[in-house]
Amino acid sequence: MASGWIVSSIVVAILSIVFAGVIISLQRKVVNKPNGKVDFQKTEIYFRWTRWDTINTIAAVYSFACFLVLVILVSSGENVENPYVQFFMHQAFVFTTITFGWLISRTAITIKGIKERWSHELEHK
Repeated sequence: MASGWIVSSIVVAILSIVFAGVIISLQRKVVNKPNGKVDFQKTEIYFRWTRWDTINTIAAVYSFACFLVLVILVSSGENVENPYVQFFMHQAFVFTTITFGWLISRTAITIKGIKERWSHELEHK
């Protein structure tokens, strides 16, 4: 039976809702131009540590812990039929994917902000 996958999916759904709520609440601090794009001259949120970064760090540590437990379970002789192996395999995959996506997204928007905000200073060097 796949009870580990089911429990893991419920945990992912709950944590995703919590993470989304935290991240969406940060959108109030983003200043947009009239065309709807981010105004990096007035928006400070992408240039300092925020709840988004804290959540990303927590998710990264959690995914590492899931991989560690998964390795311990598999090395002790458990297989994919074990609900704990199912749970930690699913958690490790999902949160590694989420963390990687957040890292790429955060890096891209920060670099874009640096280019738009300080492009005149970067050109002189």
